Amino acid sequence: MEAFNGEIGHNMFYTKEEREEDVLETLYLWWREGKPIRIPDICIEFDMTKRELSYIIKQMVKHGYVRRMEKDGGLELTSFGKAQGAECLARHQHLTQFIQMICGLDENLAEENACRMEHVVSGDVIHGICDFMKYGDSYDRIVRNANLRFFYDEGEYDFCMGIYRAEKRYPRVLADEYGFFSDEIHLKVGNEKSSFYLKKISDKGPEYLWYKAEFGWKQAESTARGFQIPTDVLTFTFGSRMLVMEGYGMIGFSDSRNTPPDSENYRELNVHIW
Repeated sequence: MEAFNGEIGHNMFYTKEEREEDVLETLYLWWREGKPIRIPDICIEFDMTKRELSYIIKQMVKHGYVRRMEKDGGLELTSFGKAQGAECLARHQHLTQFIQMICGLDENLAEENACRMEHVVSGDVIHGICDFMKYGDSYDRIVRNANLRFFYDEGEYDFCMGIYRAEKRYPRVLADEYGFFSDEIHLKVGNEKSSFYLKKISDKGPEYLWYKAEFGWKQAESTARGFQIPTDVLTFTFGSRMLVMEGYGMIGFSDSRNTPPDSENYRELNVHIW
């Protein structure tokens, strides 16, 4: 067993279930090629002892993938085993091609990654990957807890924003507080943290701004750029074809440094970035 090395993505050991599916995929390939399925050959292929393989074969018999052949001690795939083996192979191939296409990895490295992924992704994921590779299909997607450095280079940007009444969604209605702020919102993207800055253009209006984080309300820091709001407290919608995407989150206003806003002063901050 390999030693734990601490690097994310390299610390998961193969489970017995994963090894069983890998063996099934190989046996399916051998069956397609007309190669006899014999225990010594499987041991050599997977660098396993007969004792290690014995457990896997027992599980495969139990799961209905293979049956033992009495006359020569070999194995035979059942109809169910052939169908499931074909599914394993298809998953492996689709994921390998997808990783090569999207990540630019060579075939061997793509296969290495696909070999781990194929055991845990659902059928819906495989179906979506196939549609993407065949037709270029893509969909709107929701992203939470996002540092926007994964989408933008480190630097500073200006976008548009709106502040809406939280209780009025269809249609949305601008909140009175919107008039106290610039309709442009500043974004600073950093390596470890990214933030929006909401700048007041009037001395009127509430003095303190709060934002809703995962574990409750937090007071936004007042800076020369404006009220600082971390990007990871917003939820972003990425369009499949449109360049503009939307970020939204809950903010609130109060006249006290120590008192979070009450429900009457909750507002929705909406940011359009592109």
